Amino acid sequence: FIQIQSRTMKREGLSVFDKAVVPKRARIETENELSKQESSLIEELCSILIKPSSRGIVFITGAGISTSAGIPAFRTGKDAVWSTNILQNGTKKAFRRDVLGWYNNFWIPTFEAKKFRDAKPTEAHIALAKIAQIFPNTRIVTQNVDGLHCARLHGKLGIFDAQLVEAHGRIGLFRCSGIDASGKSLSTACKGTDATDHWYEIDELLPQDAHAFVQATQRGDNEEEQQQELSAPPRCPKCQQACAMPMALLFDEMYDSHLFFESDAWDSWYDETDAIVFIGTSFAVQLTSEAIKRAKRHNIALFNINLKPPPAYLKSLTNRSIMAPCDLILPRLYEHVQQALLRTTTK
Repeated sequence: FIQIQSRTMKREGLSVFDKAVVPKRARIETENELSKQESSLIEELCSILIKPSSRGIVFITGAGISTSAGIPAFRTGKDAVWSTNILQNGTKKAFRRDVLGWYNNFWIPTFEAKKFRDAKPTEAHIALAKIAQIFPNTRIVTQNVDGLHCARLHGKLGIFDAQLVEAHGRIGLFRCSGIDASGKSLSTACKGTDATDHWYEIDELLPQDAHAFVQATQRGDNEEEQQQELSAPPRCPKCQQACAMPMALLFDEMYDSHLFFESDAWDSWYDETDAIVFIGTSFAVQLTSEAIKRAKRHNIALFNINLKPPPAYLKSLTNRSIMAPCDLILPRLYEHVQQALLRTTTK
């Protein structure tokens, strides 16, 4: 039996609820005291959250929120994933050119590595989840595929589907690619919504494919260890003909290419919020640029939490940025919220 997940299942929530790599001196300074402007921005965010008429806040998270979990950023730092030519390999064109080689040489070493499998939600992830639990109109749009925001994986340390969009997909999930191992399109592959609306867990793959993939992803990080590669690509468990491909948005794909990316959700959220907060993002993808456009159009407040200043062309964020680790700022925001709610209840 293959569990088919629908739009409704994706949007439904369940009922329950860095220390980033920065120079030592910078960390000490930020942990001891934020500037008056940065403290004021935290207070402003808290006020937006607790305001009775608030439409909530959309938080957009990038790789910077996960670096303290041991996952390298894409574009910054000596271990940045970007340095491994992800732009060239992270495309459907590259996948089609050599499906088996793409899995063994690119996808598995890059995204199914031990550092991804062992990663746990950071203090920033946990604080954001707690805020989302208190305020149902808080929404999170993440560019990350690590699943660290996902309550289906991390329970109360994560955020449930009704408030979360994983706009670039999630590792550990698969969809039908429509092609065979040689890159040839198959007439017998999934068509229509079977191809664009469905995705599968690893344990929903065909048994031999699931076993082989798990074995391949458990290769040691030590280069001297013998590595067990895939001998064949995993297959789509529905049509059982086409290769399965990861449930990740590749560079030559559009956001509306699959239901999982939920472009319609984050697109509408941008118009239905009182503030948008960027966390650990480099502002290099469409969903961030679109958020900035919508904010300008609808006079929505913008905030930026990052270790680096925003790009020069984003002058509107110059005085709206908190230059400190998100593992410090988001727990602090949650503390401010708790204190504000306590004052309200004791009046």
